[in-house]
Amino acid sequence: MPSKELQDLKDQAQQAQTTKDNAEVAELRQSLASQQEKHAKEIGTLKKQAEEAQAAKDNSAITDLRRTLENLKKEHQQELETREKQLQKQDNSEVSELLKSLESMREEHHKEVEQLKKQAQEAQSGKASSDSEETEQLRTQLQETQKGKENAESAYRTLLGKVNTIKSQLGERLKADAEELSKARAEIEELQEESRSARERKEELQATIDQLETQRQEHQSEIESLRSRTNVSQSNWVKERDELISREAYAREEFENARQAMQDWEVLAMEERSLRESLSERVIEIEEQLNARQEAYERAASERDTQNSTVDSLQRALQEIQDARKKELREMVENSQAQLDALRSQADEAKASAASSAEELEKLRKELERALPFEKEVKEKNLLIGKLRHEAVILNDHLTKALRFLKRGKPEDNVDRHIVTNHFLHFLILDRSDPKKFQVLQLIAALLGWTEEQREQAGLARPGASNSMLKIPLSPFRRTPSTPSLSDSTFDNHQGGSKESLAELWSDFLEREAQEGGMHSSRSGSFAMMSPTQERPASSGGLGLSSPRPN
Repeated sequence: MPSKELQDLKDQAQQAQTTKDNAEVAELRQSLASQQEKHAKEIGTLKKQAEEAQAAKDNSAITDLRRTLENLKKEHQQELETREKQLQKQDNSEVSELLKSLESMREEHHKEVEQLKKQAQEAQSGKASSDSEETEQLRTQLQETQKGKENAESAYRTLLGKVNTIKSQLGERLKADAEELSKARAEIEELQEESRSARERKEELQATIDQLETQRQEHQSEIESLRSRTNVSQSNWVKERDELISREAYAREEFENARQAMQDWEVLAMEERSLRESLSERVIEIEEQLNARQEAYERAASERDTQNSTVDSLQRALQEIQDARKKELREMVENSQAQLDALRSQADEAKASAASSAEELEKLRKELERALPFEKEVKEKNLLIGKLRHEAVILNDHLTKALRFLKRGKPEDNVDRHIVTNHFLHFLILDRSDPKKFQVLQLIAALLGWTEEQREQAGLARPGASNSMLKIPLSPFRRTPSTPSLSDSTFDNHQGGSKESLAELWSDFLEREAQEGGMHSSRSGSFAMMSPTQERPASSGGLGLSSPRPN
């Protein structure tokens, strides 16, 4: 029985060793709550400081925050360890005291039992002739030992009751302490999570710190480069300042020399001014001479243009003659030859006048070398004279080619393809209501020498009419009476009995066209059916000649 009770006491002692006092747990909770509040406050302040440090990007503040976080962690762990050690020491001391008391009582009881056994053995093995007094003493001792045993058992029972009461009280306290410990563990886990978040925040701050450090190094390198540049620019500025000072001294010397030279040049300018006035008078005289020469040149150019227009009209008239007589052709050739000779003489005169004017211009150019404002006009005059020379050469070339062609070819076979093409294109362009369309068709028929059947097919003659070459057919469209036409004058005269030649018809047509369009262009004697924007190129197979228009 006592061994079982001792085992129960041991179990209760072990349970008491694992339990904690309620007051101490409450104190621990209060201390943990206070530490948690302090830790929360410190974490809040640290967060604020971290935000301020992140906003200000201060490296020293971030390092201080790291140190304070580490110190707080260490202090918190040390306090928890000290609390646990104190609780373990207190629990161990109480349980150890109970165990010591139980062991002492057990040892005393064991000693008494052993003494009694020894005494009983001694009494049994002792002498048989022991006195009754000794037996009584032994009995009294046994009674005393039994009383002590009963007292020990009663004390043991009281201790068991106390242990049971302590056990029941400690069980309730342990349940409360377990709940409080679970709460404390939850709070500790929350604190650990907060520490983890703070650690992550610290890592983020560390990353930002590294970025700021790299930026600081970059800015530091830029500042060093700017400092080196400023030093170089400052040294260059000092050099430039010294150079400018030396240049200023040199410029002052040059200014003094220039002032002296300016005074000398003023004297020369007075002389040049008097000379320029005399030259300006000479220039005015030369301008008057130039104007007179220009007027003469314009007259010659106008005469040349009129002669060119007459030459063009004659050339086109010669090209369109096909069925005219040899006698009329020879007369026209002789007339054109005379006109060409006159034009050649005029061209020679123009060349001579141009040469003389060129020589005079050379002289004037030499005289007017120092008169700069009039140099441009002289160049323009030279260019105009060159153009006139070029036009005279081209005109002479065209005239010689025309004469060679007239002497070499037969007048019956000379048909200019360009003239017929231009007539045909103009015929297609004209409106149906335009009376010139019928006239152009008649001229094409006369140039190509159409037969009576071909005229009937083209609508120029009535079917079954007389065999007259130039009989006017019924017009397919109405013409206005105010517009002159070939049917009213030319072809009526032909039907009247006076057989006119194609050259006369052509000359009458040109005169009428010249009267109508004389106010529109200087080349009024040109062929009226040609397009105004199209220049007729020179023909190598007919009589068509082209001369460039004067600019």
